[in-house]
Amino acid sequence: MGHVETVVLLGRRKGSTNNSSGSAEMYQYLSTQQQRQHHIVLVSIFSWVRIFLFTALIPVAMSLSSLQPPKAVVLLDPITDWRQVVEAALHHGVAIVAIQLSPIPDKMKAFTPTREILMEAGVTLVHFPQDRDVYQCAQFLQSHHEISGGSNALCIQGVIPLSETAVEFSDLLSALLGISHFNPLPLVTSRRDKGLMKDAVQNAGLRIAKYARLNAVSDVPIQIEILSLDFPVVIKTPQGFSTTDVFICQTLEEATTATATILNRDREGPDGRSTRQALVEEYIGGVEFAVNIMACQGIVHVTDVWKYSKAPDTARYVSAEICDPHHDSLSAVVEYAKQVAMAVGIRYGAGHVELKARPRTARLGEDEDFDCMTWTDPCLMEVGARLSGGRKAAMAKEAVDHWNPFLALILSHCGESCPLPRTRTPSQFVKHLFLPIPQTGTIQSVALPVASSGNEKSTDGLVSIPTLHSHVLLVRPGQQVKETTDIVSCAGFAWLVGPSKSAVERDAEKLLSCFHIAIE
Repeated sequence: MGHVETVVLLGRRKGSTNNSSGSAEMYQYLSTQQQRQHHIVLVSIFSWVRIFLFTALIPVAMSLSSLQPPKAVVLLDPITDWRQVVEAALHHGVAIVAIQLSPIPDKMKAFTPTREILMEAGVTLVHFPQDRDVYQCAQFLQSHHEISGGSNALCIQGVIPLSETAVEFSDLLSALLGISHFNPLPLVTSRRDKGLMKDAVQNAGLRIAKYARLNAVSDVPIQIEILSLDFPVVIKTPQGFSTTDVFICQTLEEATTATATILNRDREGPDGRSTRQALVEEYIGGVEFAVNIMACQGIVHVTDVWKYSKAPDTARYVSAEICDPHHDSLSAVVEYAKQVAMAVGIRYGAGHVELKARPRTARLGEDEDFDCMTWTDPCLMEVGARLSGGRKAAMAKEAVDHWNPFLALILSHCGESCPLPRTRTPSQFVKHLFLPIPQTGTIQSVALPVASSGNEKSTDGLVSIPTLHSHVLLVRPGQQVKETTDIVSCAGFAWLVGPSKSAVERDAEKLLSCFHIAIE
């Protein structure tokens, strides 16, 4: 360009003033030609760069991407809704490692999938660490972790507990694996021990039931007097779940007998370990609720609420039904549950807060209409840092539009944001029925001849239950059974989903009338 400009300038110096316009035209012409040449050169360079990217760099990048270990999550004790969690993970392109903690408690063996079943469902790797050894488990996983390299490497992003016994294990394992997003370790025991969780909640300024630890049967009358408790009282194990080893005692004799049962060193506790302590608690009146939460990136969200019905003066459940968490009547319950979850350190993943609340009718003359009540004075029973049992997550997915709790669970434990629907008001009514074993003995026969066909007519000898979603029987003829005292000792369960509460309630009565069990 410097040479062209020199020619033009020389022309200007030698020429007369009459030639000035001609010199300007020559300069404009040369500049236009030069711009065209530059444009052609740039287009050629861009074309070659594009060809190079597609033929060389992009394949290299794709090759490097394929060398990255696949993203994975660990499922600890795959029991609660494990199939739905696996399906959600695989659909999202996340590999699954299943860790089955041992020993498996006797009561949970019927709910625990085998290695073969897990692998058939799409699980990549299954491991059974011995004696709940978290160090050995971490060591095993690190051989398949991103830092190990090789074709067997997995990039583990999160550890998800799917049983109560896995709660204390999951955050410790996450820390050992170097995962940055897990619930705080100083509160691990507060998320598992039924006494320590009450301490954490009370320290947060929230109401709890009075309680004391029992190291021996002789402690029962002493602690009842110290706490100034009236009967009934609750005796329970600090390491239980699903109402196992929970006794509502009307007399001191019943309380001492229940304590002796829990403290029996020759007896396996609910989590497969011997129990060295029991708890005596104040009995809280009112109605029991389960408030399910999902914690994403440190923020607790209430996703669904369930109201329980129990048999009188026992810990045995009869049914549970879904409620609207946005309803004004539940505002105190929902807020209390969120504060409880924060108090015990639930920052990632699912949780459920079990509590009792008292009804206060909104208008004089109203009776038991739920919509006319305001639920007040919530008080903690216990909290679980995991998915709630009883297929509540699966049923909430059916009832709440645009809600997938299983995908949210995976994303939360991977430290990602969760896709929460704007409203969690159920568009369907759900009822969960608990089918009891009425007495101890040997089952002579058991049947639940029902089916869901969308109409009222019986087909193939089965009674049609239009709103029946699913059901399961866990016992069989010839089996030795004990009277139902908790969730895991039920004969079976049924779930009903329908557009209206009245339709579901009508079908629930029909289903219960079809349930038959004979015991000698």
